[in-house]
Amino acid sequence: MTRIERKLFDLIRNNIFIILFVCISVISVLLRIYGLKFPSDDYRRYLNSWWIVISNQGIGGLSKQVGNYNIPYQIIIFILTRLKMDSLFAYKIISLFFDYVLAVSAALLVKQIRGEKFFSFSPIVTYSMILCSLTVIFNSAFWGQCDTIYVSFILLAIYFINKEKNIPAFILLGAAFAFKLQMIFILPLFLYYYATTRKCSILHFLLIPLTDIVLCLPALFCGRPFLDIFKIYVGQTDEGKQLQMNFPNIYAFFTDGNKRAPYDLLRDFTIVFAIAVLLGGLTLLLYKKVDLSNRENLILTGIWSVFTCLMFLSSMHERYGYILDILVIVYAIAYRKHYVVAILCNLISLRGYGFYLFENYEAFTIGQASMIYLGLYFYVTYLFVRETVLGKKEPLRLMHVRN
Repeated sequence: MTRIERKLFDLIRNNIFIILFVCISVISVLLRIYGLKFPSDDYRRYLNSWWIVISNQGIGGLSKQVGNYNIPYQIIIFILTRLKMDSLFAYKIISLFFDYVLAVSAALLVKQIRGEKFFSFSPIVTYSMILCSLTVIFNSAFWGQCDTIYVSFILLAIYFINKEKNIPAFILLGAAFAFKLQMIFILPLFLYYYATTRKCSILHFLLIPLTDIVLCLPALFCGRPFLDIFKIYVGQTDEGKQLQMNFPNIYAFFTDGNKRAPYDLLRDFTIVFAIAVLLGGLTLLLYKKVDLSNRENLILTGIWSVFTCLMFLSSMHERYGYILDILVIVYAIAYRKHYVVAILCNLISLRGYGFYLFENYEAFTIGQASMIYLGLYFYVTYLFVRETVLGKKEPLRLMHVRN
């Protein structure tokens, strides 16, 4: 081998993770290009018509609700209509940008947990897995949904709470809440953190609605009633009026062709039952004096609390498992275990995307998916009790980082 060849190979070896980062970034862009022209049913039925309404209004149009957009998202769409962009591309470009924010946020969280550099094995694998996840690609590039936005903010909130930087953590939670009501799936985790560690104040939780209000200020200045900030979420809680909406939680066993009847009967019960289970988790954490400032405890508890919300709350859509899918990937890579949970959770979500996006295609039925999902929930509950509550876990094996 010549001296030039040696230098070239040394250069590649010393920068292998930077090269991988660039390659995965390029590949992930190419994968997403295939979905850019795909018009989902949501786009044909709702999104495009909402775009037309917003584009035909002046800035004063922000004073009125269009569709079921959260106000900050409607503000972004208004700005994009002024740029005369194609509506289908505009919706997707927002989500595609946040795909990369999400991947970097997940990589930063794994970097923090493992004590590695960003351009090292675990963070770059995390970055790659998130960007190449089919559910992430389908959600943004094909469906044009914006779940990647609120989950990005949640991951960053967890990152900052691990650093005991409460103000940015709760501001980020507020930003997540401003874009998606589904932020409440992670809220029990922060309540658990507050109760068990006493490292933050109940006053920090006021930053959540305050951030939402700040992000809605442009619409308020245009004459939007203040209460609209919260009314939109009140309306969303009763939207759909079905016990489950193509989501394989426990209620898939109770629904049939007449989905409205069980919803009317059980809607309030589902909320009470979910809260009861979450309070049971809090009781265990307090009784056993669990330290949620321990990062593994925090993330596994977050996985369990999100899973509990998904399993027992009504009107869950197929997309609502997005945050769980991301958290289990982060956990599996960061702690080198429970890979099966990450794989199965993402495969179950993929079934839902296939059913919605591709003319009711499903590799297995929702009943079969529900059985697997329920089994996974019981297994995650077992892990939560064994490893977090009782503290029976293997020590984290950290990779040596060269200076």
